[in-house]
Amino acid sequence: MKPAAVLAVARKEVRHLLRDARSLAQMFLLPAMMLFIYGYAIRLDVVHAPIGLLQEAPDAASRELAAHVGASLAFRVVRHFHDRAELREAVAAREVWAALVIPGDYARELAAGHAVVQLVLDGMDANTARLMRNYVLQLVNERALAMGRPASMVTVQARTWFNETNESRYAIVPGVIVMVMGVVGALMTALTIAREMESGNLVMLRTTPLTRGEFLAGKLLPYFAVGMIDVLGCVAAAVYVFEVPLRGSLLELAAASALFLLVVMAQGALISLLAGNQILASQMVQITTFLPAFLLSGAIYAIANMPMPVQWITAVVPARYFVALCKAIFLKGTTFAVLWVHIAALSAVLLALGLALLRRSRVLGLQP
Repeated sequence: MKPAAVLAVARKEVRHLLRDARSLAQMFLLPAMMLFIYGYAIRLDVVHAPIGLLQEAPDAASRELAAHVGASLAFRVVRHFHDRAELREAVAAREVWAALVIPGDYARELAAGHAVVQLVLDGMDANTARLMRNYVLQLVNERALAMGRPASMVTVQARTWFNETNESRYAIVPGVIVMVMGVVGALMTALTIAREMESGNLVMLRTTPLTRGEFLAGKLLPYFAVGMIDVLGCVAAAVYVFEVPLRGSLLELAAASALFLLVVMAQGALISLLAGNQILASQMVQITTFLPAFLLSGAIYAIANMPMPVQWITAVVPARYFVALCKAIFLKGTTFAVLWVHIAALSAVLLALGLALLRRSRVLGLQP
């Protein structure tokens, strides 16, 4: 091996890197993004989780237990309920992740030697529900020991709603559908347009009366059809293979999926126009779709457990809104009348991406 030859090739590669500013920026940006996202977004514990309290009797023992729960760093008491109907509505609307019910006879039963409290958990995120149950058990036991009583003196009767069997796949499978749709939809679109730019086929198209809008629509339409077939296949596998209950409307789920698919396809098309070649386009798709969809969408890790700056960043991640739609339609049977905020957010993202795509499509050289 000749050192001079090795150095000559290395100098050539350094010049190439310095000329290719996009690849060089990506080499530094990707590690920084991964370190930031993995370091801040992933939390396997519960911090300031929203919880509600229902005290059926205003006695001192109930107030002491409620105060002990509210003082914990694990929970943030956001609601004090007046009755169980109000509690059901709050849990169904995801205003609270759990609700602790202190019965009216709690003080009397505690004085008699054994008391029972009830804990209602939202099972849309099975892992978080299990963590919250363990935290509540610990807090109740701590309170009993502080009173000089045995920990077994207070029993916590936990009930998980929307996921009675506490199966983690109930929450994971709808989230995986979102990640699959996001990556596949964006990647298919990005590669097909980048391929046309890379191969030089656009030169021939410029001699035709084809407009930029017609070119983009014609390119996206077949992949939209394929994507919707993939959606139906994923939903069928979720229901019949993984046995995840579909409690909501299949039509509403299909409509939400179509909207999200349009968003990620517009994102993929914009990426291809910015990248100009298939390799860079595929890498940009992985960074801008897979990582955010996996870590910042709420599919695996609860957004409310993340630091506030990271929660603000998730507001621009389209997968966040589709994850909320998917889980609510699958597990709760929620309708668009309740989920309109997520629909509006996805529509706004689609509009912004569409305008940016039309503006950037000038590089195609086709007619406006």
